[in-house]
Amino acid sequence: MRAVKLITPHVRFLIYYDSREGIFTLHPSILKSFIHSSAVLKLSHKMADTLSEADKIRNKRLAKLSSQATSQSSSQPPLTSDPTRGQTVNPSTQLNSLSPQLESSQPAGNVSSAPGSLQPSPPLELQQSGPQGKRARISPPSTDVPPRPQSTPSLPPKRPTVKPEETLESFEDRTLGALFKISLREDRQQDIHGQPLVYLPGIKDDLKEQEQGPRIEVGILDQALLEAVSNLGHQKPLDYLLPCWKRVQRLCKGFRKSREDDPKFTIVREARRLCVSYCIFAITLPDIFGLEPSDRSLLKPYLLLDAEDDSGIDFDLLSEFVKRFDEDQAVKLAFIAAVEEMSGDLATMTINDDYKPYVSALRNLVHHAAIASALTESDRFNASQMPAIFEQVTLLGPWFHLSPLQANVTTTYFSSPKTRDQAFILNSQRSLRMTQQMLSSDLLDVINHLIRASKDAREKVLDWFATALNINHKRRAMQVDSKTVSSDGFMFNLTTCLDQLCEPFMDAAFTKIDKIDLNYLHRNPRVDLRDETKINADQQASDEFYSKTVDGTSHFISEIFFLTVAAHHYGSESLTSKLEQLEKDLRHMESTINKFELERHKWAQNPIQLRTFEEALKKYKDKYDLGLSLKYSLQGVLFDETWQTRSMQFMRYVIVWLLKLVSGVNFPREKLKLPLPEDPSDVFRCLPEYFLDDIISNFKFIMWCMPQIITATQGDELVMLCATFLESTQYIKNPYLKAGLVSILFRGTWPRPSGGRGVLVDLLNSMPFATEYLLHALMRFYIEAEFTGTHTQFFDKFNIRYEIFQIIKCVWPNLTYRSQLSDQAQQNLDFFVRFVNLLLNDVTFVLDESFTAFITIHDTQVELSQGGNSMDTTERQEKEEQLTAAQNRAKSYMQLTNETVAMLKLFTEALADSFTMPEIVQRLADMLDYNLDAMVGPKSSNLRVDNLQEYGFSPRTLLSEIVDVYLNLMEKENFIFGVARDGRSYKPKNFEKAAEILRKWGLKSQEELQRWDELQKKVKAAKEMDDQAEEDLGDIPDEFLDPLIYTLMEDPIILPSSKVTIDRATIRSHLLSDPNDPFNRAPLKIEDVKPDTELKAKIEAFKSERKAVKRQALLQGAAENMDLSSG
Repeated sequence: MRAVKLITPHVRFLIYYDSREGIFTLHPSILKSFIHSSAVLKLSHKMADTLSEADKIRNKRLAKLSSQATSQSSSQPPLTSDPTRGQTVNPSTQLNSLSPQLESSQPAGNVSSAPGSLQPSPPLELQQSGPQGKRARISPPSTDVPPRPQSTPSLPPKRPTVKPEETLESFEDRTLGALFKISLREDRQQDIHGQPLVYLPGIKDDLKEQEQGPRIEVGILDQALLEAVSNLGHQKPLDYLLPCWKRVQRLCKGFRKSREDDPKFTIVREARRLCVSYCIFAITLPDIFGLEPSDRSLLKPYLLLDAEDDSGIDFDLLSEFVKRFDEDQAVKLAFIAAVEEMSGDLATMTINDDYKPYVSALRNLVHHAAIASALTESDRFNASQMPAIFEQVTLLGPWFHLSPLQANVTTTYFSSPKTRDQAFILNSQRSLRMTQQMLSSDLLDVINHLIRASKDAREKVLDWFATALNINHKRRAMQVDSKTVSSDGFMFNLTTCLDQLCEPFMDAAFTKIDKIDLNYLHRNPRVDLRDETKINADQQASDEFYSKTVDGTSHFISEIFFLTVAAHHYGSESLTSKLEQLEKDLRHMESTINKFELERHKWAQNPIQLRTFEEALKKYKDKYDLGLSLKYSLQGVLFDETWQTRSMQFMRYVIVWLLKLVSGVNFPREKLKLPLPEDPSDVFRCLPEYFLDDIISNFKFIMWCMPQIITATQGDELVMLCATFLESTQYIKNPYLKAGLVSILFRGTWPRPSGGRGVLVDLLNSMPFATEYLLHALMRFYIEAEFTGTHTQFFDKFNIRYEIFQIIKCVWPNLTYRSQLSDQAQQNLDFFVRFVNLLLNDVTFVLDESFTAFITIHDTQVELSQGGNSMDTTERQEKEEQLTAAQNRAKSYMQLTNETVAMLKLFTEALADSFTMPEIVQRLADMLDYNLDAMVGPKSSNLRVDNLQEYGFSPRTLLSEIVDVYLNLMEKENFIFGVARDGRSYKPKNFEKAAEILRKWGLKSQEELQRWDELQKKVKAAKEMDDQAEEDLGDIPDEFLDPLIYTLMEDPIILPSSKVTIDRATIRSHLLSDPNDPFNRAPLKIEDVKPDTELKAKIEAFKSERKAVKRQALLQGAAENMDLSSG
């Protein structure tokens, strides 16, 4: 039997050849390791194809893993020298006895053939080993390094001696031993630093049998690593190999080559290659090291370690692994399996746990495009359509699931929240924001590398985002079951990530806005838009629109834009709504707890019931604490100025895109003009409502909580959006969206917390677009709000109009707006009359409701103070509830009263002529007389209640403003007659009482008091004249009387549907509030009425006749008086 060495470019196998049995057998040191993995290899001299299929596959994979070495092999087999025998041997001649198949499949060498480069292990020689059988003796190492020159003689004795240069063999032995921490000496199992070395007795025995010293060389490094790794005990192969890699890599990077083909560097490079190969074996072929198969990833624990850790996997090693992906799919699959396992582990964790290694590991991996692309091929990447588990079972879901909003995390930041002071809460919120910001940055980094890895990877990431959004439509339902949707933290992370992906194309000049392709909506869009409520289209029109298809592919900007709009709707804006609702719920819970506390005495005498009461109360308080912790956490996340600024920038982009879409001009490069085209485009009509709802929700929240982050530029587009859609209200179907636009402007007028003016005040007063269009837009929606079509329209209109009043008050000092109001009154009379009529309706209603509520409060307070102690519990409770309801009504209506009266004062001061038109002057006079009577008349004492200031009611201020309205209109004759003709509420004593109060409290100047006295005289004179005229007419025939108000008609007309004759002024006044015929409720327009000329002639004849009779009577009386005087 003789030994030969089979050299592959990957692994060297030492093989025995037995000529008697005609077989090749593996070297015992290799055989020992392969026995563990059932990989005993026998190669027949005559039948080389008897290898098992498993062995063939393994050998093939081993060959792939080390394919880099083949590029270093020379085309001619290098010569090996045997120092002990003084002869040179060509390795290829040692394999002549192998089968032709083996000869053709094995390269001749595995290292560089350059002069001085390292050569493979020396050949084996067989020797008899007693009863143990045949063993191989490793002959002295061979090398093709040229003979080194003999050391030169010493220099003259007086000069210091030069230390001899280290030989290549010594360098090789020392370096490889230090790099791999291995030793061939039993007495040296620690290095000079006391760190353990792996003793290799098998290799030592082989060298000893070959009569060689214990020296480590590259030729035996394969065997050495296999023996070292196979005998680690409880350690895993990578526990040993990864620190080896770190040492090898450090040496490679810092190595100073003496020349390009430095043989020492070749040694180090070969060591590096073998280390990488064995690391891959440890991941993909652990059984060759004697490890039992396992379902757990062998790679994952090391990915979770820091890259700088000795056992961590650094960027360079990952790069080496990636180079093998195309050659060996097992390497790629190992990484996918490792990340899948990390994902599964992370799904059960929160940020209270040690989650950072998982985030760092994923970031490190996706920095390699090949790994990033491979991860998107995982079966788990987009594995679920179930919203409740999507963030647990998809590959990326658990990373996005991490959030400070997780239930058990909020209580960590805000434990015992009710007992915490403001400083603690603010500090905790800052800490929470920092955590969220770091997490958002990490997630963005992951997604950024995934979408840049490859086109397929990008498409799969976009699909994953779209799925996460499409399955969470229920998050915006009125009542949300948290078990049927994804978590708040998950959705918020999606939103922040998509926001940041939009940043590159959101430049200030909007240069890339044209890349948002409207045809995206017709290319089977990823975002599911079909079932969403549309801005101005029913389901049938929507289905027809989205059923159209257009060829082509959409730009990445289009994909991200539509995804981000949807993410805001289902993500961050749902959190804003949740915070608003949570604050209401917490106020209710706090009130309930206080009521429970007051009832504690009821159970004091019964210990069992008291204990039950205490337990129930504690549970309720715990629930309150949990809600309070969530509130503080939501505030911490949503009050992040950095994120809100970025979010607002995106919303600004959406605003500009919408204005560009509806205007039909190249906005913002071209000027926007109003009104818009009468009919909106199909694209705009069929967009989901949330395109506007997101903007409104976002800016309402910012105006409320963070107005300081709004810049003038962002405010410009916001004001333009509000004015545009309030002027062209037909573009939007939902009245709440239009009301939201008013709310944005209203909140923009609020004074800042620091005392400065509202963030939009300067823009509203200086921006040309606002001064040209805003006032008319507000008046138009004021009118439209009368009929919103909702079940709460009666109350909604007052809230809307209150906000409109505030906006108008803000801009009223600007003369431009006053001039516009005057122009409207002259140029668009019907429009202005409708506006004024509704204003009067509101003043009348809210004053009446306020005074009624105060009367109820007064009477109830008197009842409770006088007989409350004698009432039974039920009766007293009913009275208290009645009092509370009346107090709430009074607060609400009094706020509206103050604003509507103030607005009436402003308008009548500027436009007295417009407010004394025939259609409205009598109603205005009646309203003023009625409220003056309520405030100073006999029943005014009923308005006196406790704590008037609590309701916002200042009787003196209100009286002063009502008097101002009288004074503003006193120069108009028809107004004076209107006051005098009010038969229900006009009382001269009320005017006298008002003058007394004004003087007593100094509410008016002396000049104003004189004018008030003059007004009284004018009204008194008008009253006398009117009474005389009525007396002169006598009994009026019924056919001449208006059927609604029973006064003599001046301009009778015939209604087209009911055929009823009525005075023109009466029906015009009616149509201001009701667009229907008052007699049969048929739709009616003033243009459709016909004048009743015949009746008008009769009325004129009647009036002339009566005047003639009266004149004749006066003349006759005068004549009689003359006769008497003369007689």
